[in-house]
Amino acid sequence: MQAITALAHLNAAILFLLDISETCGYTIEQQIELFNSIKPLFVAKPLVICLTKIDLQTYADLHPEEKEKIEQLAKISNAYLIQMSNITKDGIEDVKTKACNILLDHRLTQKAKDPKKAEAILNRLHIAEPKKRDNLARPECIPDSVRAGIKKTGKTIVELQEEFGGAGNFHIPIEEHYLLEKEEWRYDKYPEFYNGSNVMDFYDPDITEKLDKLEKEEEELLRMENLQDEVMEEPEGGLGMDVLRVSLK
Repeated sequence: MQAITALAHLNAAILFLLDISETCGYTIEQQIELFNSIKPLFVAKPLVICLTKIDLQTYADLHPEEKEKIEQLAKISNAYLIQMSNITKDGIEDVKTKACNILLDHRLTQKAKDPKKAEAILNRLHIAEPKKRDNLARPECIPDSVRAGIKKTGKTIVELQEEFGGAGNFHIPIEEHYLLEKEEWRYDKYPEFYNGSNVMDFYDPDITEKLDKLEKEEEELLRMENLQDEVMEEPEGGLGMDVLRVSLK
């Protein structure tokens, strides 16, 4: 309820997500009822009704009555209808672009209605007319790679985003800045190289067996030390000294 109440006070565009596949647990009619119940909170605000999950249910295949209700809802509310899917990414950019554009137009319209704001904006504008300061030639500088049309190979930013935690967690990995002899080394799990070889090339396949052997030797030495300590605690001249001699042999 706090989030819904905030809609009345935020100077923002409203995106109402309407799940036309009904997999959210609510029918289209129930979602429309929810929209109508909170509609007074975003009167005179730019509004986009996003028809989501079109990968599960296309808008064209909806029942005609449901399509008519949705279109009538958008018409009455002066809202834009945009289809989208978070899985296939269809319509995502359209929603972002439309939301930004209508919000910008809305804010500019509000400022234009206030003569003081319009005057303040005009007072901050300054038109500069550059003048030639010397006779030096300054041609454009375009990298050879751009002129040749060379494109970066490897994974795209979208693929990296999915690999490194998805939207919201993604960051440009440090591997992007590596200067390597071969491009396929860039995202190796062990990106340290010596004479052109990965450190895994020097991995000893028998290392586990050797480590087990060392651990058994260590356990035996500890056992012998413990046994020697126990013998030293026996009364002087007793059986313990004989055991110690046998153990030492």
